[in-house]
Amino acid sequence: MSQPNANIDANIVDWTFQNYATLASMLSGIAICALIFYIYKRSGSLIFLRDLMWRFFGGSTKFEDEEYELVRKNLREVEYYRFEFNIPAQNLTETKLAEEWIKKHGFCHRDVAKVRNYINWNNFSTLTFKETLFSKLTQNITIGLLIFFFIIISFIVPVTNSPYLMVSLKDAPEAPSFYLSKENAKFYFFKSEPTLSNTECQSAESLEAFSELGFTTDQLDTICSFFLLDNYRTHIADGLKGQRGILLSIVAISIFSVFCMLVMLTRQDVARKLHKKINLPKTTNK
Repeated sequence: MSQPNANIDANIVDWTFQNYATLASMLSGIAICALIFYIYKRSGSLIFLRDLMWRFFGGSTKFEDEEYELVRKNLREVEYYRFEFNIPAQNLTETKLAEEWIKKHGFCHRDVAKVRNYINWNNFSTLTFKETLFSKLTQNITIGLLIFFFIIISFIVPVTNSPYLMVSLKDAPEAPSFYLSKENAKFYFFKSEPTLSNTECQSAESLEAFSELGFTTDQLDTICSFFLLDNYRTHIADGLKGQRGILLSIVAISIFSVFCMLVMLTRQDVARKLHKKINLPKTTNK
């Protein structure tokens, strides 16, 4: 008897570790792709990666012609500048104009990198801020969304461990939704009473009280028939797993959204401060 059990346990262990290895490989691939995408999004090109591939296969590391070599170095200098300071300059002229603008107004490169999306980079000779993106209205909308996602999290987290599965009658879409557990059914989300169990289903007088909730006699009989199913508890357990997965996914998305809203509020504040620094009233000496 012990030998078959040992084989089953071994198979389960093998299957588990095989899936862990597959999952780890998939996550590693996703992480590498995400890293490359981040570098490309920040630097605007992947010349460094192309250089690595070129050198790996034995390609020349530089041009013999000095003019071509200067162009090659300039391209890589601009790419490094874009990645380091998160400023979308396309050539050395634009990098110098950006540096002049930063020094003129006493900005910090780190602050400029944070508010890249709040600056209009179309013309480096006259850089301006996108004031609409950090206006009072935009800030209030962001705060409203932040509160909204906080409410979703605080509302859904306690429900994830609920023993009740939200269901509705497929053949009676006009009937209200209700909640099934392994023991009974309830009809209100926040109220635990009244509940319908197999005991109430055996009494016609008891079922009459539930007709006031918007259910017909046939619909109540249908609900009562659920309790008589042999695999009723299994269906409820499987349904709760699916419901919990959906709710946890919503919570995860909401937490990520809260993080994004907080980052947006921080960057809006930085952009607002830099904008005010440009538009400080000039003092005249008397």
